[in-house]
Amino acid sequence: MTRMIGGGVTRRQIIRTGAALAAGLAAPALIGSRGFAAEPERIKLGMVNPLEGECAQWGIPIVRAGQIWADEHNAQGGIMCGDGQRHMIDYFKYTNVCFYPNEELTAFRNGILQDGCKFMFQTYTPASRKAIARIATQNKVLTNSYGGGFMSPDFPYLMGGITGSPTAFLGLVSHVLDKQPQIKRVALMFTDNSFGLAGRAYTEAGCAPFVADNKIEVVYNEVFDPNTTDYFPLFGAVMKTKPDAIFFSDLPPGKQAILLETAKSLSFDGVWMSHSWDLPQIAQRVDLASLEGRLYCGFGVDASEPTFSKKAHEMYQSYVKQFGAGEWIGFAGLTYSAMSTLDQAFAQSKSIDPTDVMEALYAMKGMDHPIYGKSDWSGKDIFGVDHHLLTPTPKYVVEKGAFALSGVVSDFDWWQQHKAAALPVLQKYKMTEG
Repeated sequence: MTRMIGGGVTRRQIIRTGAALAAGLAAPALIGSRGFAAEPERIKLGMVNPLEGECAQWGIPIVRAGQIWADEHNAQGGIMCGDGQRHMIDYFKYTNVCFYPNEELTAFRNGILQDGCKFMFQTYTPASRKAIARIATQNKVLTNSYGGGFMSPDFPYLMGGITGSPTAFLGLVSHVLDKQPQIKRVALMFTDNSFGLAGRAYTEAGCAPFVADNKIEVVYNEVFDPNTTDYFPLFGAVMKTKPDAIFFSDLPPGKQAILLETAKSLSFDGVWMSHSWDLPQIAQRVDLASLEGRLYCGFGVDASEPTFSKKAHEMYQSYVKQFGAGEWIGFAGLTYSAMSTLDQAFAQSKSIDPTDVMEALYAMKGMDHPIYGKSDWSGKDIFGVDHHLLTPTPKYVVEKGAFALSGVVSDFDWWQQHKAAALPVLQKYKMTEG
């Protein structure tokens, strides 16, 4: 089952209007009622992301990626569970408009209380995660995300399915500085909203070991209004500090292109880093050849790059076949990879009850992740609970107009090596729990 979007409907209708099950999906239940073997219980999973306005540039590809994950399992008769049965997945879609906490809560209420979802998937954005922590825990709904953002001992049903954002900024900073040792002056430029503030905190934490060793200097560290459309004043202030590199996050794909176009017009030829760049949209305004070797990202797999994960790249090919290469963004692959964490959780669980699935997942001491390979749980240093799976994170750089694999960072190893310098920064920005 899917929350459908139609032309001319209001936001509330998008949230509240569900499509009826197709006759073919309803048939097994009818067969069961006539005395034949009943279909195994279905899994109800809800996806919450922006489905309207500017932020839908992120949300719609993310929702599509979740649908591809569900469709892959349903094509095999359902996802395999430890009870020896395959369970079909009913996939619901809900909007949070633009990661707004109140809309996140409304979406969760609809998914859990009206549609009976037992599993949810959402943004890593800390404010949005905090908004739904209580309802998810009270109703025992296992809630996954493409990153950390927020978890707590008080809310065990919130998990982080992969390293993702904002945690991946830690290793991404190190990777860029290792690859570009000429960088001495760094500007931090982040949006003034929950996910931008998280990115700023984790990026500053990633810089901390290098600052302590006098290898770099942070010459600019400010937030800006995400509704900004004229980037000349903003970028003029950054340029006055003469940075060798700009570490940035986060704008929708269209605004990423405008930002880079502005930087080019002001003759910035240094290194750019963000957790994600969306090249199809950027290429509409900026010649990608001008960004060769100096545009870095890496918050998880970008499935458009073929060498890191065959499974992820096959997902990319499926996405492009359905929606076109111009519709691709990195968050789509990230979402698919985070949802794939549940594959092993269901396979090890004695039932599809979310508590059983959660306990089976947390009992795994490590995981051979289907996208990332060997992965480890984070420990309790940041969130006071060991519910964030740290997956090795590929890092990318633009080469020949596309992303090329630049390296892979073990986020677990990075944290063990650098947490003494990084943790106080996260505490300063109130990004820790427990």
